[in-house]
Amino acid sequence: MVTTTRKVAPALAAGCTVVLKPSEITPLPELALAAIIDQAGLPAGVFNLVTSDAEAGTPLVSHPAVRKVSFTGSTAVGQTVMKTAADDLKRISLELGGKSAALVFADAVIELALEIVCGGIFFNAGQMCSATSRLLVERSIAQDFTARLKQRVESIKVGDPMDPATQMGPLSSRRQHQKVQQYIQQGVAAGLKLLTGGTQPPDMPKGYFVAPTIFVDVPCDSPLWREEIFGPVLCINSFDNEQEAIAVANQSEYGLVATVLTSDSARASRVSAALEVGLVWVNSPQVIFPQASWGGMKKSSLGRALGPWGPHAFQEIKHVVMADAG
Repeated sequence: MVTTTRKVAPALAAGCTVVLKPSEITPLPELALAAIIDQAGLPAGVFNLVTSDAEAGTPLVSHPAVRKVSFTGSTAVGQTVMKTAADDLKRISLELGGKSAALVFADAVIELALEIVCGGIFFNAGQMCSATSRLLVERSIAQDFTARLKQRVESIKVGDPMDPATQMGPLSSRRQHQKVQQYIQQGVAAGLKLLTGGTQPPDMPKGYFVAPTIFVDVPCDSPLWREEIFGPVLCINSFDNEQEAIAVANQSEYGLVATVLTSDSARASRVSAALEVGLVWVNSPQVIFPQASWGGMKKSSLGRALGPWGPHAFQEIKHVVMADAG
């Protein structure tokens, strides 16, 4: 629903008609939205909803009546959408993958850092393009921080999302569950150090559940460090200085978001400016303001959503020169 409103609201505000195809895995929120829009009295045909499998995307993107395509999904599918749209030179916006980093410096407030790190990867079971799935910790505090993080992560209550006591629910589908398990098994087979998790929670033997998982000392060339897993899997590495932290964080084909945890405001400004991402949170959870922009760099995004950039993505510029007829 968050992704949908970032597209539908500015498109309607810009005066466009909309054909929305939600994810084939999670169409129910958009069906509810369609009912609300109908009750609100929007003229028939202005907002249109198509529910179908993934294959329906190709005829929608290639249809000559569609003049603008805004897509959210994986980078691989985004590349296919862009190639298809290129045949008609359609205007296009892409919100794609991420492999974002959280940087914890030695002067960070540790309790706050633990809370933000856990929220950045285990909220929604890691199924967020903005998940900070790479954790970089300054070496002087790495051992203590990792031990405390392990303790906190193992206290996360995994279970039925309808249970108020649950802190982390299941993955969205069998396919995603299998994908995450394959990454974990790949990491174990490669000899990576599994600090915690990696299995089905023992008290949740049924369903698409994965215990919050942490690998430590993960090499930067490992698929687990480089590729978007889209699940509750955190990879940890350490650094010795600010320059190294920035270099490792930027060593990614993605550039969506980053989190910086430090008590030094000057360092926070330097690091934020140097990180190749579209949004940096400093000592903050992942709050997003609709007045500001949303989007990233490199293979994470093409264009921006929210703020004034949202409606502009669905508009064209027209220049009229009118001479005095008299």
